[in-house]
Amino acid sequence: MSSASKRKASGGPVAPAENISSIFTARRDLLAGVRRVVKGTGLSVEEADLLVSLYGARQLDWDDLEHDKDGFVVLKELELFLVHNPSLLSRRVRKLADGKTPLLEITEVDPASGLHFNSKRVRITKEGVKCVEPIWRRYQQMSAKLLDGIPQRLLDAHHAVNEEISTRMRARRSGLDDLFPGNP
Repeated sequence: MSSASKRKASGGPVAPAENISSIFTARRDLLAGVRRVVKGTGLSVEEADLLVSLYGARQLDWDDLEHDKDGFVVLKELELFLVHNPSLLSRRVRKLADGKTPLLEITEVDPASGLHFNSKRVRITKEGVKCVEPIWRRYQQMSAKLLDGIPQRLLDAHHAVNEEISTRMRARRSGLDDLFPGNP
């Protein structure tokens, strides 16, 4: 019996480690649904994640991914934001920008500036928006069906806890050592 099952049987409070590990368990389990959302689009989950993130910045004005008024995002910011494997981001961006129908556009950096590739800015194109809108709709449908029947108070509490965890982790990105007192 898992610790969560034992806790449920005993009616005891949820331990902090169980709360955090449940996020990883949910992410793992959600991945199967996300794969279904992306299936048939010709995109990988990682490519869809990238496009949806840039769609959110440009079309939905999401406030948790820093972007300019034109929807451009600095690649380094995007790398920190992506949910699914940010490794090989520059290759993914280049592939989506260099395709027969470019789904992304990249603003080139002046070589004399000495800036690294991650200083480049990227945004979704109009064709990229057309490509990702059905994916976003399917994701919304999957989410609605998955959460159907769960009381709104629980959904609100879940959302609030996740937002607070993200806020605390972002505040500590450069100083995570304080979570591990006594460790070198």
